[in-house]
Amino acid sequence: MLKSIDPVKKTNSEDDSIIPQAKMLRVFRLIALLKSGHWTIAQLASRLDMNRRSIYRYLHLLEAIDFNVDKDFQDRYFIFTSEEESANTQFTIDEMNVLKQLVKSEISRNALKASLLKKLSLNSEMDTMPALIIKARNGKMVELLSGAIKNKKQVILSSYHSANSSDVRDRLIEPIAFGDDYQTVLALDVKDKSCKQFKLERIGEVVVRTENFQFEKYHEKNTTDIFGMTGSTATMITLKLKMRAYLLLREEFPLAIPYLEKLETGEYQFYGPVKSFEGVGRFVMGLADAIEIVAPGEFKDFVREKLSALRTRK
Repeated sequence: MLKSIDPVKKTNSEDDSIIPQAKMLRVFRLIALLKSGHWTIAQLASRLDMNRRSIYRYLHLLEAIDFNVDKDFQDRYFIFTSEEESANTQFTIDEMNVLKQLVKSEISRNALKASLLKKLSLNSEMDTMPALIIKARNGKMVELLSGAIKNKKQVILSSYHSANSSDVRDRLIEPIAFGDDYQTVLALDVKDKSCKQFKLERIGEVVVRTENFQFEKYHEKNTTDIFGMTGSTATMITLKLKMRAYLLLREEFPLAIPYLEKLETGEYQFYGPVKSFEGVGRFVMGLADAIEIVAPGEFKDFVREKLSALRTRK
């Protein structure tokens, strides 16, 4: 959780003149260090032969691509490693040589490739697409959708997978605005003339049409909360989280990260705004053994009623 890291200003630094391959190797070395122990900024700068500002830049980069970078009470940074992960996260000499080859020639087959990807936490399972590739794919979608919003062009979301109905079909939309984390886009569903949030990760392909917007009178810019719910007013809620709930909240709802803090007990606290109890309620009930509702009382009552209704149906 890096909300306390110094802001990174766009200034010339030693890092700007380094070739891309060298930058990537520095990132890999930083990941290895952070997974092997706890380090101060000064220690990292010394080990990697970099200035402090460049270290902060790389820490922000790791946070942006979903590495769980955290800081202890001695201002030492580390990457959280679960008990299931191997304790040996340092790169061997052979692996470093393979890294250089991968960067320079994009080798796709090598006996050490799986080991490298595991240590970089870019794939938790062999059939999972690396997080960086997903980021690049979403970036292209954001670019296409941004152009459509600017030029007021209709868009087809090809093979969109709906979480509510579980169907997969093309959606004709008129995009309006992005969510704060650029993981969703607010758009008018032309078929039923209603504004909805569409998740980029569920889109097969973005196809920008030549047709201009035709239904702007139906466009609404209702902002959503961290959990994707809309409403006219926001309510602040406080949750105490065990490590499992903390990690899942960060992963599934990145907008929650600025509202998280580590407590002296070793647990984590979420204190943030929600516009409806429905979204956060589903998250809490799914992790009831790892979350304590601190406030407000209205949210406690909401969850009790939902759980009581569930037990009654059983």
